[in-house]
Amino acid sequence: MAQQKKQIPKNQHFVPQFFQRFFSYENNGKTIGMFNTQGNLFKNQVSISSQLSSDYFYGLDGELEEWLSQLERDSAPIFREMWEKEKLPIAQSPDHSKMLHFMVVLDLRNPIHFRILSNFEQKLLNTKSKISEDNVSNDMIPGLKEHQTDQGKLNSLKSAELVVPDLLELKYKLIKNTTSNPFIISDNPIIMYNQFLERRNWKFGSQRDFGLKGLQMFLPLNDSYMLAVYDPNIYKLGNKKEHVVKIDNKNSIDQLNLLQFLNSETTVNFSHRASKHYIETLYEKSKKYKKANDASINVHKMNVPRGFDNFTAQMIEMGVSDLNIKLTVQKLNFISKSSTVKLKSLEDQYRKNVKFKGYTHIVYRFLPITENS
Repeated sequence: MAQQKKQIPKNQHFVPQFFQRFFSYENNGKTIGMFNTQGNLFKNQVSISSQLSSDYFYGLDGELEEWLSQLERDSAPIFREMWEKEKLPIAQSPDHSKMLHFMVVLDLRNPIHFRILSNFEQKLLNTKSKISEDNVSNDMIPGLKEHQTDQGKLNSLKSAELVVPDLLELKYKLIKNTTSNPFIISDNPIIMYNQFLERRNWKFGSQRDFGLKGLQMFLPLNDSYMLAVYDPNIYKLGNKKEHVVKIDNKNSIDQLNLLQFLNSETTVNFSHRASKHYIETLYEKSKKYKKANDASINVHKMNVPRGFDNFTAQMIEMGVSDLNIKLTVQKLNFISKSSTVKLKSLEDQYRKNVKFKGYTHIVYRFLPITENS
């Protein structure tokens, strides 16, 4: 008897349905509020099955979709317990690693990530180098194309587990929102911020590498709870003993919600507690800031090491625009020793011993000196 071929779902979600259900309308598990920024369209309820998804986004063979489904099955109970029981994974435990793995994959699986790669590809073709008086080499393009294929997506997401050891040193707590303004999510819900590099006005590369000093990750869990992961050598959140930090400051909540608009592509989602007026007010406020995730390529002249006297050197820096709103959050503060951290070189921006440097792509090239160089 022939084995029945497994049916592959056409509608593939890049923000898991289990996660969207945490924000469902009156906790019905079926519908969610939606605001589309392109059409300025607000709806109290739309079907969760129709939201934050794309046809066959993870391929036709079902391999990546099944891999992601298994990851979601493993992760869902961990995140549900956070807001249902105010329970966080024990530090350095398997659930701690699973929590971080889910967060990294949630970032890397998003369509915005692959759009950035596509934009790099297009920009490389048109980037002029003042150093070589020519277009920069486009030999990086095949690699960028490969990452956008179904197999490239699978390889990229499976490699996300390698990032987790770099993140285990970060502190994590729950933010409990006690205001009447609810937390919201978007089509790109994990917020990567860096108040430390923002304050230092650090402009070299993206401020959202997983390995950077001062990294902060904010992930809303439902309309009342948010998971905050942060560099404990730079910040403190609440006091040492509490793992749930209550925030009753509306401005803090509004800023965290504003980041969802600025990190999104086209859509924000929310529970029944978010009014049309509140969402539209946030949207209008978001227009004052630059959105995240715009790709850019810069070419810098570099010092040439000994032995390369007949060469000049250029560095091709590929990065994305950051979230910069001068974020201030109640009970989230810099620790005193953070002011003594030195930032003098590219390596200084990374936490000690990190291996993964994800958002900033840097390529060094040595070029023969010409009359134009």
